[in-house]
Amino acid sequence: MEVQQAQHVDGDPPPLGKEGATLDTATTMSPEDRAEADRKLARDVLRGTAVAPDKLLALAKRLRNEQDFTLARRVLARAAGKQSLKRPENRGLLLEIEQQSALCTYKDSDLPADERLDQALAILEGADDLAITTNQETLGIAGAIHKRKWELYAKRQELERSLHYYLRGYKRGVEGDQGYTAINAAFVLDLLADQEDEEEKRSAGGSSPAAERRAEAAAIREDIIARVPPFAAQAAGEWLRGKWWFYATVAEAHFGLRQYPAAAAWLERGRAAVSRVPEWELQSTLLQLARLALLHEKERSAAELEKHEAWRTLEQVFRDHKVAVRGAFLGKVGLALSGGGFRAALYHIGVLAKLAELDLLRHVEVLSCVSGGSIVGAHYYLEVRKLLASKPDAEVTREDYLEIVGRLEKHFVAGVQRNLRTRVVADLLTTLKMIFRPDYSRTLRLGELYENEIFSRVDDGAGGKPRWLNELRIVPRDEAPGFAPKSSNWRRAAKAPILVLNATSLNTGHNWQFTASWMGEPPAAIAAAIDGNEQLRRMYYWEAPAKHQQVRLGHAVAASSCVPGLFEPLVLDGLYPDRVVRLVDGGVCDNQGIAGLLEQGCNVLLVSDGSGQSASQPNPSVGLLGVPMRANTVLQARVRDAQYHDVRARLRSSLLRGLMFVHLKADLDVDPVDWVDCQDPYEASDDARPPERRGPLTRYGIAKDVQTLLAGIRTDLDSFNDLEAAALMTSGYEMTATELDSSPNLTELASADDQRPPGDWAFLAAKQGMVTRNDKMTHLKRVLGVSGTLAFKVWKLSTPLKVVAAILAAALLVWAAWVVVRPPPWLVSMAHAPVGGVVGWLLTLLLTMVASAVGVYLFGKTVVRLVRWRDTLWRVIAGVSLGLLATVAARIHLHVFDRLFLSKGSMERFARVP
Repeated sequence: MEVQQAQHVDGDPPPLGKEGATLDTATTMSPEDRAEADRKLARDVLRGTAVAPDKLLALAKRLRNEQDFTLARRVLARAAGKQSLKRPENRGLLLEIEQQSALCTYKDSDLPADERLDQALAILEGADDLAITTNQETLGIAGAIHKRKWELYAKRQELERSLHYYLRGYKRGVEGDQGYTAINAAFVLDLLADQEDEEEKRSAGGSSPAAERRAEAAAIREDIIARVPPFAAQAAGEWLRGKWWFYATVAEAHFGLRQYPAAAAWLERGRAAVSRVPEWELQSTLLQLARLALLHEKERSAAELEKHEAWRTLEQVFRDHKVAVRGAFLGKVGLALSGGGFRAALYHIGVLAKLAELDLLRHVEVLSCVSGGSIVGAHYYLEVRKLLASKPDAEVTREDYLEIVGRLEKHFVAGVQRNLRTRVVADLLTTLKMIFRPDYSRTLRLGELYENEIFSRVDDGAGGKPRWLNELRIVPRDEAPGFAPKSSNWRRAAKAPILVLNATSLNTGHNWQFTASWMGEPPAAIAAAIDGNEQLRRMYYWEAPAKHQQVRLGHAVAASSCVPGLFEPLVLDGLYPDRVVRLVDGGVCDNQGIAGLLEQGCNVLLVSDGSGQSASQPNPSVGLLGVPMRANTVLQARVRDAQYHDVRARLRSSLLRGLMFVHLKADLDVDPVDWVDCQDPYEASDDARPPERRGPLTRYGIAKDVQTLLAGIRTDLDSFNDLEAAALMTSGYEMTATELDSSPNLTELASADDQRPPGDWAFLAAKQGMVTRNDKMTHLKRVLGVSGTLAFKVWKLSTPLKVVAAILAAALLVWAAWVVVRPPPWLVSMAHAPVGGVVGWLLTLLLTMVASAVGVYLFGKTVVRLVRWRDTLWRVIAGVSLGLLATVAARIHLHVFDRLFLSKGSMERFARVP
């Protein structure tokens, strides 16, 4: 409940005392015009306009209430520096300014997360000694900061510190801060009790710390109910009656005691008493009460919870936003699509298919994509954008998402089979453009191919025209043009997802993100305590320099997927002073896309990981290229491990409400390796494995040797045949079904309809060769057996091509043998040259070099003028020849070998296998 409810969500305390009622000065201006006027005044202040400290404080509070924490923080910094505040009589005003400065600092998302929290604590400590202070607002803000630290780092001691400050504030009396620190203390006690439940279960009848915590929380809530409403009835508390957070505080106290009718009555009184409750306050109240219900009714299934009195109470109070109640209980859902080339993209389509069947896709609010995930994620986003622009929220159904994924399955595979990697050099004019224009790279060409060959298949009227990110914001049909997903999705059943395309900045080593609204480095993932590199601040497109106010969707996706060494970085010149931004594959920083979900505040994470995971190597390369490449693979594997352990810790700490993490190596057997002459060998028997790991099949019903082949498929951007694509989709589909079976609350809450017929997915035909050992499996394994190689795949599948290859190899060997038996005359003469001849040859070479040096010194400039045009001519001839050769080779590959490869793995051929 921000302002009041943000004490739980963001820790924003209400203003203390009567003066809080006068902050919103009466005016004839509309709220929107007043907010814009405040921003203009703030910018004038930052440019040097003189304003009294008390006026600056009032301005900052209004900006804070509009969620503009960056401007509010900067205005408060100007206010704190006023000389007049050093006088003793202004000590109270200075304290309030610094309190608000601390609050706005820790809530300012433009600052790195750890830096802003530590900085906020430092400001607070400088203003009021935290060890001895009795100021309730100081204590409340300190408690909120430590709770936010717990949300970031999942460390229980931060929650204990938060409780310490809240309890100290509560002991000063609920009348002083109208229950603010008290209601927060009760909530944190419930959070700690929830974490102690497992320990209590293991104690086997021992002490019950969780029960003691809950009893203390109940006593605090009863105290609030007994003392806060009478205070508001007095003349001194009359100003509270027009404040939504006052009613929400008392309602939460009742709700936490399971006194649901009383909670509903207080919320109804608040709606009647407050003429205009800001939407974000309603949202925060709903989220807080839903979270309380989940803490108190944790043992109930989703179906039981939906029938519970807590759920029905919220539906009654928020009757204008009934669909929001389900979303509040489900949580903010984010979907991460990992990198891994087209292999990952095709795997993700199977995951999307199962999520569509379970009606979870309509709840996805953030889509964080990396590399191959960005390609399919952008395609999916365009389809959802088209859907929401054509149908009002009430008419969007589960079947709409099934149809979207059905089109994705068909159109994306068709685009992949155009072989984009080869088409980069398949057009002569474009190839020459890449050779002779330094500002046109293979990466830019690849981005154009994404748009022309894949995204153009979305029937949204754009066709093959360039698609600009700044024009791709989702504005649903039944929403106003200024619709913002982050603030308005809460009341929609079909969420408008925020697309986050992740790249990596070579300048700083940080994550770089493109969305439909802004681009730049998000601060949340930057650990300021150990990261000394600058942050390239993210900006809205309208704020960017003129030539960067438009970014092509294909180019942003190409930046996310340009593998270092294979493609050049995407260059953004003139975006920051004296810097040339160069972006490469997002997988260098975060190949799973998880950081993007956490940065956007998601607490239900659906992670589809089709990345190229590190594999064991019996004899790793010692080459100049092999060692650094292997080292980079190891590094990425460790980053992936760290991310997984982090999100698992968040789930255990109740920071996450749900987690799905599927990946291509799930359930594959990995046995320890015995040393040479080991006398105690490891026995990989059924007894040595957990039940779900025994037998030839994985838990999700796919043969382990087939899944091993799928995990080894190339992470490339070339053609994938039907069978490769279908097998990858089937793997993602079956894994997701099994993983979500262990999280029924997610699927039950996602849809009230228990009858969810499966979709009609063509890719499931591949399953006939993925389970039972038969001729179809033999055919599938033969096709997948060459899928891990980057070149000559069809030569390995085709017997005639194998014969041709053998004949060519034999001819080469015969020629080599002939050269040895009958060497050419020039080779013979060199081999039999006398020593004197060799010495003479070396002296001649040395004299020629000296003469050349003297000639260059005397006649160099004249010679350069004569030679330069020849060099240029030779470069042109060489470039044209190279471009022509590449184009011819690409065309031969596309029209001959690629088509043959696709036919070898076609579903028609697979269907004919008995």
